[in-house]
Amino acid sequence: MSQGEYLKIIKDIEKTIIGLATKNGWLWFYQMHQKEVLRYADKLLKLYPKANKRIVVISCWLHDFSYYQAKNKVGFDNRRKIHHIESAESASSILSKYQLTKEEIEQIKGCILAHRNSPPYLSRTIEEKIVAVSDTLSHFGSVFYFTYFKFYPDKSIDEMVKDDLEKLARDKRDFKLLPGSEELVKEEYKIIERLLINYQKII
Repeated sequence: MSQGEYLKIIKDIEKTIIGLATKNGWLWFYQMHQKEVLRYADKLLKLYPKANKRIVVISCWLHDFSYYQAKNKVGFDNRRKIHHIESAESASSILSKYQLTKEEIEQIKGCILAHRNSPPYLSRTIEEKIVAVSDTLSHFGSVFYFTYFKFYPDKSIDEMVKDDLEKLARDKRDFKLLPGSEELVKEEYKIIERLLINYQKII
C-alpha cells in the first residue's frame, strides 16, 4: 500500500471507531485501551524497526473492532472469546475497499487473530507479536486493572484479587514474546502486583 492509502485507511478507521464507540457507549474503552495500544505499538516499533509499521498500526486499530459493535454490556461480554475472530472478519471486509494486496490483508488478519496469543492463534511473526504485546502493555498504561467491577459488579473483592493476579500472570507470559518489552511497564507491574498481594496478606 502507498503512504497516501495508508493514511486514508487510518483516518477512515479512526472516524468509524469513534463513531461506533460514541453511539454504543464504548468511548471510555477507546480512551482507556485503544489509544494505549497504539501508544505502546509506537514504542515497540522503535525497539523492533524491521517490523512492517503499516501492518502493525492498522492491526492495532482493528484488533478489537468487534467490541465497538456491541450494543450493551451483555453483548460486549459475549464477544470476549470470539472478538478476535469477528474483528478479523470485519477487518477483511473493511480493508477490501482499499488498495491493499491480498498478502497485506492476510497479514493484518493474522495480527488480529493472534493478538490474544492463545491457541490456535499464537503470535508468530514480529508484527503479530508487536500487536499482541501492545495489547498487553496497554493494561498498565491506564486504569485497566481498576475497571474490574465495571465488568463484574456482582463479584467480591477476593474474587477480583484472584482474577487480577491470574491476569497479571498471563500478561507476564506475553511479555516473553518480545524481550525488553516488560521494561516499558516494569514499575507499573510491580505496583499493581504489590497492591494485590498486600490485600491477600491482610485477609
